[in-house]
Amino acid sequence: MGEIKSFDDTLGVIVPPLLMFIMEGCTIALTITAKSALTAGMNQFVFVAYSNALSSVLLLSYSLIFHRKSMKNIFTMKLLSRFFLLGLTGITIAQNLAFTGLRESSPITVCATGLLLPSFQFFIALVLRKTKLNISRRTTKIKLLGVMVSICGVTMVGLYMGPSILKGPIYHTRMLSGPKPLLVFISTTNQWMLGTCLLAAASFFIAIWSVIQVSTVKRFPHMMVIVTCYTIFGTIQTVFVDIVANGDSTNWKLKMDLELLIIILTALFGTLVRSRAQAWCMSLKGPMYVARFKPLGLFWACLIGLSLFGNSLHFGSVIGTGIAAVGYVTVLRGVNKEETKQSQVESTQLELSDELKIPLLPSRGDEKV
Repeated sequence: MGEIKSFDDTLGVIVPPLLMFIMEGCTIALTITAKSALTAGMNQFVFVAYSNALSSVLLLSYSLIFHRKSMKNIFTMKLLSRFFLLGLTGITIAQNLAFTGLRESSPITVCATGLLLPSFQFFIALVLRKTKLNISRRTTKIKLLGVMVSICGVTMVGLYMGPSILKGPIYHTRMLSGPKPLLVFISTTNQWMLGTCLLAAASFFIAIWSVIQVSTVKRFPHMMVIVTCYTIFGTIQTVFVDIVANGDSTNWKLKMDLELLIIILTALFGTLVRSRAQAWCMSLKGPMYVARFKPLGLFWACLIGLSLFGNSLHFGSVIGTGIAAVGYVTVLRGVNKEETKQSQVESTQLELSDELKIPLLPSRGDEKV
């Protein structure tokens, strides 16, 4: 029994970080594939609508099988309005901004702007007065420093691309003497700064979405049902936005090519694989565990860019993303220290309250005669 327990403990130490490392790599690979489809002419609204529609079908089937009783309790105005807002912020606005920005920039820009998320969450917490801006506190100084470093890094990514780091092998074999490869890694437009701003805005709305989600879970603690409902709302909203914005039904005709592949992969990976892997890791290691691996996106972006794609990486983008990663880690460190200190204070108060409940003098029945 001791050996089995030791083996399970070893798996608990090795598997979660290895799994999150692989998940970040798959996310970057999927982002590169999406960039390729968008550059080839795929409409971002159609992509978001179809991928979330497929996710909705999968999630609804799962919820009806395993959470049928919980589904009966969602038909209240308060919950439905929250699902509507979650779909609006997390899918209709955030995802459409993200994929529009990706089309105008690059996957490494996605990595950089995604690192702004804890900074935006800190800002929203200040606005909602969930935290106080106490400059004298060390944790507040750490978080403010991290916010400034993150903003500087993303600003550098948006303003300065810099020279190419290395010509990839495909560049020499195909791009100089033949047609460009199907998959692309860097932007082919001159709207790099616009793409960076759109991606940063997407991260901001994801921060708003996370606040709404946390408060919704407190009222309705069935996470899969929540995800199912707001995904359905987001799909309907995105279809409506595309009809209003474009009004061109030809965009909705799918072919058996890269577009259909990326839609299926995005729905399957985002709905079934990544979400379950992250939920499992957080259940073992805590809610902050998954966030610690976000900077690994820079490693995967550099690895894939230098290994497979010609003219793929630039000094400005890599250095700027690295600076943003430092700011990201700094903000998380400040948040972690603050939560640790708060838990210590709460435990101390609990101990004091328990001590006050103990009678100072023994009762008459306890005295020795």
